[in-house]
Amino acid sequence: MARRRASAFRTVALAGDLVIAVAALYGGFFLRTHVAIPGTLGLLPSGSVRFTFWNIVIVVAVQAVALWLFGLYGDHERFREPLARLLLPALFLELLTLASVYFLAQPYSFPRSVLLIYLLVNGLVLAIWRTALDRVFPQPRRRAVIVGSGPAATLIADTIRRHSWTGVEFAGLVGEGDGGPADLPVLGPIEDLLAIVEAREIDEVILTPEAAWWRDEIPKRIPPDWRADLLVWPSPFETMIGRLRFRIVGDLPLLEARVRPLDGAGGVLKRAFDILVSAAALLLLAPGLALAAVLVGGTSPGGVLYRQMRVGRDGKHFELWKLRTMKKGAEIETGAVLAVPDDPRVTVMGRALRGARIDEVPQLWNVLRGDMSLVGPRPERPEFAQRFAKTVSGYALRHAARPGLTGLAQVSGEYSSEPEIKLRYDLAYLNNWSLFLDLAILLRTLPVVLTRRGI
Repeated sequence: MARRRASAFRTVALAGDLVIAVAALYGGFFLRTHVAIPGTLGLLPSGSVRFTFWNIVIVVAVQAVALWLFGLYGDHERFREPLARLLLPALFLELLTLASVYFLAQPYSFPRSVLLIYLLVNGLVLAIWRTALDRVFPQPRRRAVIVGSGPAATLIADTIRRHSWTGVEFAGLVGEGDGGPADLPVLGPIEDLLAIVEAREIDEVILTPEAAWWRDEIPKRIPPDWRADLLVWPSPFETMIGRLRFRIVGDLPLLEARVRPLDGAGGVLKRAFDILVSAAALLLLAPGLALAAVLVGGTSPGGVLYRQMRVGRDGKHFELWKLRTMKKGAEIETGAVLAVPDDPRVTVMGRALRGARIDEVPQLWNVLRGDMSLVGPRPERPEFAQRFAKTVSGYALRHAARPGLTGLAQVSGEYSSEPEIKLRYDLAYLNNWSLFLDLAILLRTLPVVLTRRGI
């Protein structure tokens, strides 16, 4: 049901978005040729009108890609962020893309005034259309129970309660005990799970490691017409399996969990990609980086660049480069402290640089040197890495590859996501790596930056 609803939404939304793009482009030409607009020299001569087939193809393609990049065809971002926070950056991306395309493709170009009118009309109609769509396809509500009553169950329940945008409602725990420190309601023992699911109309059952013995009973306990979906909170070692790789020992089909998944040809290909992209990006971004460095040095005392020890591949330490965003001597009294929203140690200029992620551009040098990769687990400070290694099972496994500028955890989770959650993303990435996955994560990083999510 949920998949059919999501598919129907995407079909209707995409069709409407494309019609709006074509109509807005035609509206831009019509207004410039028939209406005297203040600030223009006069009506646009009919000879300047190029409402051609290729103009239509270009605008609808850019419209679809921009809205897709910012999550406007899925539930994840659509219910997570206000419409304006997604739509405005998408329209800004359309402006940059169309301006670039028409600059390079002169035969299909048209006056800048038409482009601006197109964006204004397109944005206004899209806002009305998308608001109406949210009423036709409202956020679905799904009730969930968690099987287990240990630390993992508490973490999952707290996360569900904190993220109402998912549409998942926590109904309670199924297991033994009183629910633990968070005082979570226990609905009954695991033996009564089937009855609990039916009586309370549960849509999702989440199995935790505490309920591992029950997983083996699933084939004979769950009826074919069971109403609920089964979800599993994997252990770090289950996350390592990634794509199913079988190793046949005698006649035993054993699943292989790879400890160093990026060794071999895949690692060479990934490193070559890192070198080419980081070198090109450093050359292109050098003027902007120089300007940012001048602003940092001119607005607060202290050095322009900031070097900080981080944990890299195989647990080796390296110096990570950033533009300085905090006050000089920010941690002299406190020692190593994780950054928090509205951190008082951050300078005014530093807050702006962090918002646009410009402070992290010097890390491209770390990528070029081989300390880091463009995509991978984010590098942690040694003090925190040591703490997490003691409290988070399997944490050291994320050090099997170079850390990244961005990663699956950064585009899928949140800045404040617990280390246990980020670890699952990191291991899932490492054990499902492909060059296409890296490209997808880099593309998904763009809306994260433009919407300032996780800052």
